This record gives sequence, structure tokens and C-alpha cells, in this order.
Amino acid sequence: MKKKWEITAITLTVLCTGVQAADCRDDDQSKAKQVAQKLDLLTRLLDDSEPLRRTQEDGNAEALLKIDEARQSLADARTALDDGCVADASSLSSAGLKLATTAFRKSPNTSRTQARDAYEGALQLSTSFLLSVEAQPAELHGLSAEDLVGIERQIDRAESLASSGNFAQAVRLLAPVNDRLQRRLATILNNKTLYYEKSFATPADEYTYYKEQYAGYLLLLKTGRKEAAYSARNRVSALLDNAATLYEEAEHSAAAKAWSDAIATMQDAVSQSEQAVRASGYTY
Repeated sequence: MKKKWEITAITLTVLCTGVQAADCRDDDQSKAKQVAQKLDLLTRLLDDSEPLRRTQEDGNAEALLKIDEARQSLADARTALDDGCVADASSLSSAGLKLATTAFRKSPNTSRTQARDAYEGALQLSTSFLLSVEAQPAELHGLSAEDLVGIERQIDRAESLASSGNFAQAVRLLAPVNDRLQRRLATILNNKTLYYEKSFATPADEYTYYKEQYAGYLLLLKTGRKEAAYSARNRVSALLDNAATLYEEAEHSAAAKAWSDAIATMQDAVSQSEQAVRASGYTY
């Protein structure tokens, strides 16, 4: 009788295992390689990356807890992937990346002096670009009087924020202005050398430049109090969703110091957010 019960127990175990395996076999195995790449990225972030060291040195208890949770998600995701459960592994790896990114953001490394310097540099460019465009023949401006007034108001708002010590927000407001004016000036000069060319000391600086552009467009949508026409709302929403996804991907790559991927992805995020701004009816 005892032997019969043992056989029954073994049979049930095999059946249950078979059901679990069948569930995982329904997963799209073609995505396993993509999930494995996400796990490799998360591994690099949680191994000995600069953001991790900064977080550990800062000692923020909440951030350190999220790091531990991210490591657990990484371990669980690897186990799931080894078992062929691609969907579970993908979900766990995404959760781990989100936890790690959140932890890293709780330990900022940008000082107030750096923020002020960034603002002063951005303001200098805004003023120089605007003067350069206005110095060209009026028929070549490509900007209406309303455009120019909007640009000047945007600069004024940035200066007001900076006077209150909000340098980071001021830089974000100036980013889309500088981008618009620089591209306008490039067109006027037939794509020849600009009076001011973008140059970056490091890939991280270039990444930060495009990141500030992205933040500037979002801030414009938030502070401009202008609502898109009903017919354009779905498009604006889709563009912003795409931009947000690209932004997160760029942040993950930047945290892993994969600068080429980070810069290219953030540029795509900027493009999507700029389209959202224009679809909303802004003519700054």
C-alpha cells in the first residue's frame, strides 16, 4: 500500500512539472536573446558600475534596499530564463532595471555650481543664437513675429527660474529654444559652419545635452498650459509614450556607460517629444 502511494505521489509530481513546462513552452522563445541582453545590462549595472558605487557611497537606505530588490529580480529572471520561461524572465528583468534606475536617481551627483554653470552656458547660447538669427535679412528668418516673441518669453521664464535658484529647470526651458534657433541658423547659413558649434568634452556631456533637450520639451508642454486639439490628442499621447520608453532605454544604456546607444536613443526621444510639442500647436 505504501509503495502504491509513493508511485501516485511521483506521478502527480511529474504531471505538475509537465504542466509548468508546458506553460513556459507557450512563450515566444525567439525573444530569449533579447531578454538575455537585458539581463547582461542589469548585471553590469549591479556589478561595479559608477552609479552603483555612488549609491553605495551615498548610503541612502531606501536606495540600497532597491538595489537588493533589483539583485533578487536579476536572480529570479535568470532562473526563469534557464527554465525557458521567457515572458517571466522579461518581466522580472524589466522590474530589476526599473528598481536599479530608481535607486541611482536617489543619489544625484550634479552640484549646484555645475547646474548654475550649465544654465549660464545655455543662456549665453540662447542670446547669441537669437542675435545671430535677427542679424540676418528679415526674409531669411523663417520665424514669424509671434515665434520671436515666444522665444523671448521662454528665455525670460528661464531667467526668472534661475533667479529663484532653479537652474536645472531653467536649462530645460532653454534647451528647445537653443535647438530651434541653432537649426534655423544652420538653414540660413546653408548648413555651413555656425558661429557656435556643438562640441562635447565627453560622451557623457553629449548625452546630457540631448537629455536636457528632452526635459525641456516636456517642461514646455507642462508649463505652457496649451492643450492639443481634440483630433491631435491621440497622436500627442502616442508620441509622448514612445518618447518616455526611449528615454528609459537611454537611461539604462547611460548607466551602463554604453554611450553610443544612449546618445542615439535619447536623440530619438528628443525627436518624438519635439513632434509632440508641435502637434500640440506650439510655435515657440
